[in-house]
Amino acid sequence: MLNRWNKLLSREGVDLTTLSGVDPVFIKTIREFSKSNKEYFFTYFEGKRFTHYIAVDAHGVGKYLYRKYFRTPEQVKKYYQRGLKLRKEIEESSKQWKKRVAGKNKYFRSAFKIFQKQFKEICGIYSIISYLSIESWQRDFEVLLSTLMNQRKLEEVEQEWIRFVLCQPWKKTALLDLKDGLLQGENIKRLVEKYQFLRSWAVVWYRSIDTEWIKRMQPTATGSLQQLYTATQLKKLLKPSKSEWQFLTLAPYIIFFKDWRDDVRRFHAYAWAFLFEELGKQFHCHPFDLGYLTLEEVEESISTGKLPVEKIVQRKNSPFVLTGNGSNLKIFVTDIPQRYKKIREHVENSRETNMVSGVIAQKGTAVGEVIIINSFHDIKKVGEGQILVANTTHPDYLPAMQRAAAFVTNEGGVISHAAIVAREMKKPCIVNTKFATKVFQNGDRVEVDAERGIVRKLI
Repeated sequence: MLNRWNKLLSREGVDLTTLSGVDPVFIKTIREFSKSNKEYFFTYFEGKRFTHYIAVDAHGVGKYLYRKYFRTPEQVKKYYQRGLKLRKEIEESSKQWKKRVAGKNKYFRSAFKIFQKQFKEICGIYSIISYLSIESWQRDFEVLLSTLMNQRKLEEVEQEWIRFVLCQPWKKTALLDLKDGLLQGENIKRLVEKYQFLRSWAVVWYRSIDTEWIKRMQPTATGSLQQLYTATQLKKLLKPSKSEWQFLTLAPYIIFFKDWRDDVRRFHAYAWAFLFEELGKQFHCHPFDLGYLTLEEVEESISTGKLPVEKIVQRKNSPFVLTGNGSNLKIFVTDIPQRYKKIREHVENSRETNMVSGVIAQKGTAVGEVIIINSFHDIKKVGEGQILVANTTHPDYLPAMQRAAAFVTNEGGVISHAAIVAREMKKPCIVNTKFATKVFQNGDRVEVDAERGIVRKLI
C-alpha cells in the first residue's frame, strides 16, 4: 500500500487557514475521480512548509478535470468572465466591510462569512481544479506537440518557433501589464501600489511588495522576432488531425488562465487582509498567528471571543497532519498516527539515485554546482554559473535565474514559469523531474543535459 503514495507538491509560506480551504477541494475532487471514499490525500505541515501526499494518479485526476472544465476556449472564457465579476464583488464587498469592521468587533462574524463564501469559490475553479487540470494538460500538450514535430522531422529552429507561436497567451495578465509599465517608464512607486495585490495567494501570511520587487520584474531582452507562423502554416507544418488541432489551439487560453487565476486569488487575499489585521488587534496577537488556525477555528474564535492559543503554539512548534473526509478536517499534532509517518518516510526516502529525468523546457547543456531554492530568502545564495534547483519557480526568483546557468524543477511543464523564463534567457531547463530537490544537495556538481532531459550528479 505504501507504494501507492507519492508527493503531489510542496510549498513554503502558505498558512493553515488557506490550506483548510483548498484541502477539502482536493479531497472532494480525488473522491469524485476515484469513485471511492477511501483516504487518498493528506497534508503534512512543519514550520511554514506543507507537503501534499496523494495515493491516486495525479495526472489521471488532472486529465479528468481538464476534459470536464477546460475542453474548449468557450469554457475558459466562461470562467474568465465569472472571474471578472467575482473580482468586482471582492473589491466592492471588502471595501464596505473594511469601513464597518475598523475597531468594531460586532461586524467580524458577518464580514468573515462574506470572505469565506468568496474564498470557497476561489479554492475551486481558480485554485485546485485549475492547478490539477493545467499541470496535466501541459504534459499532454508537450507529448502531442513533440510527437507531431518529430514525425514531421522538423528542424530545431522550426520547432522553437512553433512552440513560441502556440504558447502566446490569449490576453495579458497582471505580470505582463506590469512589465509593459516598466518598459514605458511608469513611476515605480505607483507600480508598487497598483500591483501590491500580487504579493501572495495565502490569506494570512504575506510579504509586502516593494520597489526592489518591482524592479526585478524588468523584462529581459529576447532578441527580435524574425518569423511568425500563421494558423494555416502551422497546420501545414504539423499536419494534425482535427481533434489534435483543437487540443493544440487551446494553448493560448490555458496559458492565459494559468496566470490569470493567480491574479484573482491573490487579489482576494490582498483585499481581505484587513480582516485578519483587525482580528489580530482584537485578540492581542500578531495577525500571522491566525495562520495556524483553520477557517472553522477562526470563525469559532470570532463567535466565542476566545483565541485557542494552545493550538497556535503547538502548531508553531510541532509538525502536524491535516486530513479528513472533505467537509470535516482533522488535525493531528502530538498524536500523529504511525501510518502517516510511514507513508511520508517511504515517499521521502524512496529516491536514492544520482540522476533524475524530466520534461525538456529549453534545450542545451550546463555543468555546475547545485543550489536548492526553497523560498525567496534563498535566491541570494545563487551565484554565477550555478544550477538552480527548486520545486517550482516564481517571478521573485528572477534575479537568481539571471545568474544561474540552468534551471531544474520538480514540478511544471512547458508553460510553467521556469520554462517560459528559460526560453527567454536561452538557458537549459528541465521541469517536472518530481524529485530533484531530494536527489541533489547544495554543492553537488551536476550536468544538466537538456538535450535528453536528464540531470545527473558528477561523482
